[in-house]
Amino acid sequence: MARYRTAIIACGMIARVHARGWLGVPGRPTGIAAIADTDAGALREFGEFFAVSGDHRYADYREMLDRERPDFVDVCSWHALHAEMVIAAAARRPKAIVCQKPMAVDLGEADRMLTACERNGVKLLIAYQRPHHAAWLRARELIRAGAIGRVAQVAVEQGGNLLNVNSHNIRLALFLMDEPAVEWVLGAVERTTDHVERGLPAEDACLGIAGCDNGATILIHGSPSAAQTLRVMGTDGILELGTETPPEAELPSDAPMYMPEGPSARYNREIGTARYLGAATAGWQTVEASWHDPWVHQYQEAIAWVEGRIKRPISGAGRGRAVQEVMMALFESARKRRRIDLPLKTLVNPLRLMVERGDLPVEWPGRYERRSRIVRGEAMAWPDP
Repeated sequence: MARYRTAIIACGMIARVHARGWLGVPGRPTGIAAIADTDAGALREFGEFFAVSGDHRYADYREMLDRERPDFVDVCSWHALHAEMVIAAAARRPKAIVCQKPMAVDLGEADRMLTACERNGVKLLIAYQRPHHAAWLRARELIRAGAIGRVAQVAVEQGGNLLNVNSHNIRLALFLMDEPAVEWVLGAVERTTDHVERGLPAEDACLGIAGCDNGATILIHGSPSAAQTLRVMGTDGILELGTETPPEAELPSDAPMYMPEGPSARYNREIGTARYLGAATAGWQTVEASWHDPWVHQYQEAIAWVEGRIKRPISGAGRGRAVQEVMMALFESARKRRRIDLPLKTLVNPLRLMVERGDLPVEWPGRYERRSRIVRGEAMAWPDP
């Protein structure tokens, strides 16, 4: 029998990925004890698929927390609900809370989440799975060993908006450099249409550079045409990282659950790849490591942290906050048209502030939700957060 009980809030696609992570930990020390979602169809499908009985399914997540008193709470909702749900969960004092990335929608929310957890003695993790890839863990060891010399710059690039996809890459850049402090950020954004992503104003493109206290910089680029790229430039070499997934036909299906984005297991089966070229290598060298599910690795660390076997998990919330601060500083630099020194003083989301004040007038009016294809029912968008 499982030693711990996990309760999941919000039963969409990413919750399926998280559930597989919890259930994949060797020895299965944690079971999915309860779930909550306001959508009756999502609640029923998820409950049936992951064998959560009807008396442990809730439309109100606070009722679930009060009645179930889980050891772990896993928040899998959209960005705008992260702070509310983490703060509410912390008040019930579970052993730990895992929150899907990004940590929040602004820095003020991130700080309130940390405060709520600290005052209630609750451990908080932010689910950035990619530092948990086997090959990327090995890549960090190579960087530490000097395989490419001293890191001078990490260049990250990916399509989509900053809060969603490039937050992954900022987190990974800091992880690979052993968590340096970011001292300043200089950035620019473009927003030509009135689009939102998960109900939040989103940029079309962004470009930023962040200066770290180890002397290195992080170059950040996001635009619709950008492919996922992460390149670490050192004084004696270069290291490149990427991700791959098996063909869809090889992935376990979510059916009969609703699956507008295809099988969610592609995230559990994601493969981190890496290669490097250094002064002492004869051409490119592939980074070899035995694959594991990065989500399982993440939850193993969460359990080990609760049990006192590790002191600083890779996905600890302080590291999620560091990513949040870089993203918000990039937006603030665009708003104030100058370099922003950290710590960041602005606690609201500067991009949202610019949009609300008309500082980023759109060229082609007409609001639309970029992820409307996954909204259930008749609605084509989420309500404003």
